[in-house]
Amino acid sequence: MTVFYLVQHGEKKQQPGDPGLTELGRQQAGRTAQWLRQAGLSAVFSSPARRARETADLISSAAGVAVREDIRLRERMNWDGTQPIGEFLAEWASTVRDRSLVPLAGDSSWQAGERVPCLPARQGSGARADRGVHPWRRHLGPAADAAR
Repeated sequence: MTVFYLVQHGEKKQQPGDPGLTELGRQQAGRTAQWLRQAGLSAVFSSPARRARETADLISSAAGVAVREDIRLRERMNWDGTQPIGEFLAEWASTVRDRSLVPLAGDSSWQAGERVPCLPARQGSGARADRGVHPWRRHLGPAADAAR
């Protein structure tokens, strides 16, 4: 049986683009890594976002396994600073209410859920994740999108 732990990245810096973790975020990721070290991990998956990768690196270091980065695990929307944060958050909320709504920059909830490669429902084509225990370090938005 394969077990996946879905782990949200630690607290990120409040900046547009691809910010890293705050000191608190590093502490959160470190505590998560210590807890997951006991789980017998065989792989760690991450989106390429800096905050996700920093969290995954701490977990993989504690577990002694490499991080497998996958672009399909990226967030469906990312605030890049080109629009006011209030507008971005309102657009995000709209995409949650209407799964087919494609935002100005990014993917709809439906599109994000469809690209999630690791969930059991996505493995019907013969593709199968390695057996074992995996923390799946990514943004939880697309995971929730895939589960809906």
